[in-house]
Amino acid sequence: MSTDFIKIDRKKCIKCGFCITDCPTCVLEMGEDGPQIREDQCIECGHCVSVCPTEALNNARTPRADQELIDPEKLPTPEEAACFLRTRRSIRGFEKERVPHETIEKLLDIARFAPTAGNAQGVQFHVIDNPSRLKEITAATMAWAENRQTLAPHLASMVAFHRATGWDNVLRNAPCLILALMDESTRPMFRQNGRFMLTYAELYAPMLGLGSCWAGLFEVAAMDGDPQLLDLLKLPQGKIVTGAIVAGIPRYRHKRIPQRHPLQVSWVD
Repeated sequence: MSTDFIKIDRKKCIKCGFCITDCPTCVLEMGEDGPQIREDQCIECGHCVSVCPTEALNNARTPRADQELIDPEKLPTPEEAACFLRTRRSIRGFEKERVPHETIEKLLDIARFAPTAGNAQGVQFHVIDNPSRLKEITAATMAWAENRQTLAPHLASMVAFHRATGWDNVLRNAPCLILALMDESTRPMFRQNGRFMLTYAELYAPMLGLGSCWAGLFEVAAMDGDPQLLDLLKLPQGKIVTGAIVAGIPRYRHKRIPQRHPLQVSWVD
């Protein structure tokens, strides 16, 4: 067991125990002289360093020098945060122009900060923005869906509409498809990590002038392992799709916030 990756400045430590309470895997315990390592199960989340009120603790695996200070003045008010979250809308109409790679990288650089199970992270993003390949992906997805029209109540109608008009109701003519990939050996409980990160991407996209939408039908076809579709995706060896969104410059802006079903909460005494 390693015992030297956490350093405590005993002169600064006030034995508040915050680092112990906030550790996801119970690495620390309180000793006579302050926090000490109980067992080396560190997942390198950095919380022990981040939460210390006196900067008494440092962790060589997630050093304080690499952690940016949080400025409370930059945080939105509850009202601003609620407005931001309620006004996010899925976009299904995009300009034809490609999104610069630098903009997509800015988007995904924020997405990687989403919470992940066990701080495993382990997500690789796979971006496709070639118009011809995107059209082929739509066609392959629809070919897959044609034999599975009972999967969803509206799927048969979507397939029929696409066949009759050629309308892209899979990727919505978006100029960019973003996939979250993970190792195929990743256990199912960790595969949601990719979706967590794509959720962050969807939330941040409007800040970069982008619209986005979940590519649900494509996502299911890719996860099902459709051979024609996987051949088009050119995934890195050993990777599987765990989530997908489309992104681009919106052709329009929403002016209102649609309602949702009333809140339902159960309380247990």
